[in-house]
Amino acid sequence: MGNMNFIQKSNLFSYTATRCLRNEYYHNDCRICIDLCPKGAFHIVRNKLTLFENECIGCAGCIGSCPSEALEIESFDPNGFAAEFQYQNDLTLSCKVSTPCLGVFDVEHYAVMALRSDKEVQCDLSLCAECVLNQDGKMHRIISEKIDEANRFLELVEHSERISIVEVKEEQAPRRALFRKGLEKVKESLIQPTAQAHVAMTTAHHKLPDMKMPLKRIMLKNSLKERVGGLNQTAFTDRSSLFFNKQIDFQSCTNCGDCSQFCPTDALFLSSDKQAIFFSQGKCIGCGICEDICKPKAITDKEGFDLVSIAYDRAEQLVRYEMVMCHECRCPYPYKGGDPICDRCASFTTQHVNMFTLAKDL
Repeated sequence: MGNMNFIQKSNLFSYTATRCLRNEYYHNDCRICIDLCPKGAFHIVRNKLTLFENECIGCAGCIGSCPSEALEIESFDPNGFAAEFQYQNDLTLSCKVSTPCLGVFDVEHYAVMALRSDKEVQCDLSLCAECVLNQDGKMHRIISEKIDEANRFLELVEHSERISIVEVKEEQAPRRALFRKGLEKVKESLIQPTAQAHVAMTTAHHKLPDMKMPLKRIMLKNSLKERVGGLNQTAFTDRSSLFFNKQIDFQSCTNCGDCSQFCPTDALFLSSDKQAIFFSQGKCIGCGICEDICKPKAITDKEGFDLVSIAYDRAEQLVRYEMVMCHECRCPYPYKGGDPICDRCASFTTQHVNMFTLAKDL
């Protein structure tokens, strides 16, 4: 195995450990790629995700499901393909013609391709039933769920076209022959002229300084900007599986700043004076790190989302405190009313009150 702290490669496939959520926060339990990989090439070693290169077959089926874009395949960039998709003559996505396994795309990719096209996008899943990657129907189910979620988003933004699924089966070769053909198609894309422009788009994006947002989310927001001005409704009160919202309980929050420090996309951040916490819906990828790391459990999910705020990365102030001087330790702390004494001093006084009792008073 390669160095698990940096980039591991297996043939055309690569895994960047520094972008993985499990490395971003030690206690994160994301295991999407582990559950999806048909060959079990991903393992947890010392609580870090590790790729066993000798077990990886480079099928690309896991790439689209990674929320932080830690997985890539050198011969095919789903972000670049989605950006150029509108210029193709045939708007059909098929693992036997133009792409690797359609698991290489995420909801954002499907939505972007549909929004930027003026015709119906078709996804050919006719080979899934016989594909060796589709163990217990898992890959087909995951791809279908992503397409369904993308269609719900398209309905939300009042897009006239939807993404359709083609299930018509043609006369097929043996399963392993189809699989080998699919991998050959991926490798052949390295020399295709249409692949040269987009193959390194995601890699180049990751090299930009302080660029923490997944490119697929940025592309979706850019596509949304072009439509949000003409929508009849932009604010919704229900919960979304694509967009996320947070709230912070004023009384429970200690303003420690751990949530903003460990947020992988800077969706949570402190104000310049460190006395307020802001949240940007457009940057949140729903990893759950903020909720898990918050010791008093002050951060929770909140229903509702606003497409304008998401498209333009508008931030909302979740909580703000006035910093006052504790009359015991003389240190500033977030004041919540009552006597000006910080939680640490108040707790110490309560738990160790006997230390301040004189012998004559016993």
